[in-house]
Amino acid sequence: MEVLADLLRALRTTAPLDALARLPRRGRTRGLRRDEVAMLTGLDPEYYARLERGEVAEPPDWVLDVLARVFGLDADAVDRMHRLAHPAVRRRVPPVVQQTVDNWHRAPVFAVNRRLDVLASNRLARALFDGMDHTDNLMRHAFLEPGAQGFFRNWEREACSKVAHLAAANGDDADAPEVRDLVDQLCSESTEFRRMWGRRDAEVDEFKHMYHPEVGDMDLRHDTLSVGGAPDVLLYVCHADPGSAAEEALTLLGILAAGET
Repeated sequence: MEVLADLLRALRTTAPLDALARLPRRGRTRGLRRDEVAMLTGLDPEYYARLERGEVAEPPDWVLDVLARVFGLDADAVDRMHRLAHPAVRRRVPPVVQQTVDNWHRAPVFAVNRRLDVLASNRLARALFDGMDHTDNLMRHAFLEPGAQGFFRNWEREACSKVAHLAAANGDDADAPEVRDLVDQLCSESTEFRRMWGRRDAEVDEFKHMYHPEVGDMDLRHDTLSVGGAPDVLLYVCHADPGSAAEEALTLLGILAAGET
């Protein structure tokens, strides 16, 4: 994030006059201090300082947007800031992984990294989460999506399981900048996550009990698979027992998804 950090420092030192006009009178007439940027944006001063030091791996879009407003950026500059903050190469998966995910027709499949960012998903997976927010990251989906507690029949168990998975996937690297950024966001926006992350004593649950408004209840078995040649990528596969009501529901979901493409 060094390039983004350099950009923020440059923008702060050349802040527009309308941003300066919103501040109390002071001796300097050019540029902003870090604490002044934090005051104008409503960001925590230490968090903004971490942004300028390049210590926040992928700042949320809302943070970028509020900074863009304070710095008076036009549409092209805003787009550049977002591209710097979320470089596509970090989200790219090897073609063989994308092909594997796409060719899995009878089960929802997600390719994720250790932060549980969704790197790729097949048509059934997209249909499963259709209409919901925060589907770019399974942790944010579980804790920040308003409909998650209705989607997961036993939300408390599912949320605890996801916290356990995030902790297990990162181990000694749980304080890595990109993981800490996600944890900080969830701690600030979800009291439930803050409580569960403080414990982290649950086990990863191999079963998912879901409710989809168009096909009803589904009890799915969850498997996590490693990918040869892509050590930082995991496949999440949710499949139904043969002949079960969940298998019928997934079949119907696939038909509905095919009809919308």
